[in-house]
Amino acid sequence: MTSQEKKAYLERYKEANQEIDRLCEELSRWRALATKITPVLSQESAGGHEGENQIELAVEKIIALEGQINAKIDDLLKIKQQVEKAIQTVQDGTLREVLIQRYILGKKWEQISADTNYGYQWVCKLHGRALQAIKLKEAIESDTQSMI
Repeated sequence: MTSQEKKAYLERYKEANQEIDRLCEELSRWRALATKITPVLSQESAGGHEGENQIELAVEKIIALEGQINAKIDDLLKIKQQVEKAIQTVQDGTLREVLIQRYILGKKWEQISADTNYGYQWVCKLHGRALQAIKLKEAIESDTQSMI
């Protein structure tokens, strides 16, 4: 597997986090919308329950959306676990730390350089070595075996 393919695999962690955040924001918007619905009081609809119907519909949509979001979040959490498992296949602690800071914590190269007290170019070299050290095949195989 190439370094580019390994990077793409590891970047799924950040993408999963962003998707979870987006879904949570969407759910918050729906909840806010539901609390804004107020029944309209008028003499014409004295016997009707229009406001209640709107609230019921909003609550039903929120419940359905929560179910969809929870299922998606479960899938995204599995992706995060897969990425973490792949990083754990790297034996060298320094190389593993570079991967964790880059792909799990989402830090920029300059920040990783400052945190590890290594020069920018050295961090880039360590990253290359770390990508080579990942045993992605093993991580993927162990995931498929644990599903069986």
